Amino acid sequence: DRLVTELRALGYEVTESDANFVQFGRFPDAHAAWRRILDRGVLVRDNGVPGWLRVTAGTPAENDAFLDAVRELKKEQGS
Repeated sequence: DRLVTELRALGYEVTESDANFVQFGRFPDAHAAWRRILDRGVLVRDNGVPGWLRVTAGTPAENDAFLDAVRELKKEQGS
């Protein structure tokens, strides 16, 4: 729930799901976004859905690292 709430607060769309992963996005270039997040040591999946990435919920520390990486990505994109 935390990931969904924080991703939406950052302006990302999030697909509804009861699973342990979250699909988020509307990236103009999902592969480039995936690479930028991965460069920060955070594993997300480019699952082939145009404009979307997927992240699995982890430990609180892993979720913090993911959210920090996504916040930095947002700053880089100027949005």
